[in-house]
Amino acid sequence: MEQFFDPLGDAVKRLFGLSYLFPYQRLVVSNLLEAAGAAGIPVWSAAGSNSLSNEAPSEIAGGTPENMPDDGANLGRQIVILPTGSGKSLCFQLPAMLLSGPTLVIYPILSLMADQERRLTERGFSPVLIRGGQSKEEREAIWKKLRSGESKFIIANPEVLLSPQIRKHLPDLGIVHTVIDEAHCVSEWGESFRPSYLKIHAILEAVGSPLVTAFTATASAPVLKKIERYIFGGEGARRIIGNPDRSNIEYRAVGCILRNLTVRDLLLANKRPAIVFCSSRSGTERLARYLQNHFAEAGIDWAEEIRFYHAGLNRDEKKELEIWYLHNTGAVLVSTCAFGLGVDKADIRTVIHRDCPPSVEAYLQESGRAGRDGKQSRAFLLWGPEDRARLAQIKTAEEKTRMGQLFAYAQNFFQCRRETLLQLLNYEGNSGKPEKYCCDVCAGDGSTELREERNMADFFRRNRRSYTADEAARVLADLGDWSEEEAGEAVRALVKKETLVKCGGPFWKNKITINFKTHNLR
Repeated sequence: MEQFFDPLGDAVKRLFGLSYLFPYQRLVVSNLLEAAGAAGIPVWSAAGSNSLSNEAPSEIAGGTPENMPDDGANLGRQIVILPTGSGKSLCFQLPAMLLSGPTLVIYPILSLMADQERRLTERGFSPVLIRGGQSKEEREAIWKKLRSGESKFIIANPEVLLSPQIRKHLPDLGIVHTVIDEAHCVSEWGESFRPSYLKIHAILEAVGSPLVTAFTATASAPVLKKIERYIFGGEGARRIIGNPDRSNIEYRAVGCILRNLTVRDLLLANKRPAIVFCSSRSGTERLARYLQNHFAEAGIDWAEEIRFYHAGLNRDEKKELEIWYLHNTGAVLVSTCAFGLGVDKADIRTVIHRDCPPSVEAYLQESGRAGRDGKQSRAFLLWGPEDRARLAQIKTAEEKTRMGQLFAYAQNFFQCRRETLLQLLNYEGNSGKPEKYCCDVCAGDGSTELREERNMADFFRRNRRSYTADEAARVLADLGDWSEEEAGEAVRALVKKETLVKCGGPFWKNKITINFKTHNLR
């Protein structure tokens, strides 16, 4: 019986040591090689020789033209949406080794650029990284490596590619494939604090590569439109959309007032390594120090395994932290989104969002850091009065709608969280909903109350009209595991929420009691 030879499978085995490609990976690579053949770009033999292959692109891809959709003018332009951990990097790394010219990969943040450079170098490739602050000699060495063919990967971000010194070199590099990783950033960041993302199409025109692929793990319909607009100039592109569900992640939401204390308790109750996302640089530092101090005072031996990470750190500090975290099985990293995009630590067991992210795309990207090895993991989203205050401060209707959707998701304890997230992404396929460990709603142990609400209400029920807010804070601090400041914050928040009310009359003026009219807490 004649054995079928799979050139693409053979290539991935020889070049990457992998035994197979997932169907979506094969489709993406097949499309690229088909488009390369149509554009007259030489393709290296998948059989391991050093000569250029004369095989047809469809034979190299292991498929036929009939089962590869031809979008005519869109040939060579793809938007690929695959969930975190599905091997998006291989979708452009493998073609880069088969195509005759270099591949340019545009990343949003330096930590991701460094991570990709490290992984490519470990695999025996020789990538070049273009970033700000490089000397003339460093840049000349980069151009030499590219002209000689020593390197087939260029790693850069939008800002450096827009600089005149770099942009003038782009047309002469013979780049055949340009990749935009984490493409949702054109919508997430481009219209706010990263205007360079709105000029991606101008970069592509300067590069002149016939193949362009935009990758992301999540994108709703509005985000897809912006990807087409800012990357492809509104001319359209093939869409390859996989199931964005991550069935090994258990989704949970926790309502709370005292968020740092809640993060502390979740870290004690859940597996490490863990990552905690905060919305600000100062917030990451405060939370990390709070956790370090509390755990040290409590005699917990892994108090020293807590560190913070954000874009304000210098390059050496970031590199040290990245290496420390990637190789530490008990670490807790408190970070802004600067560490969230695509950094490949496979064994993260717990992801906690202290602050509500700006959109469902951002939440799924960052919660998707958990369980990249396929093992059971958990993602927690904290919600509470702070989110409502942040929503009120958002100026644009679009940004308010996007964050509002996620805030509403956090408070919804009537529909499966997994199904809700997929609906928010407008995904119409079936989820990989597991029988166990799906979410707190399916488990029946979620709560619509704020975490502090029941204990606080019980205290004031037992001590009706006995304390003012300040007096209650002092007593609660003596009775429990709260500081007086934390207890006071919780009391004020519940008064604002009208779970607690101030008493009237001369005998109980400013005393606090439970609001039985609106809160029937038993």
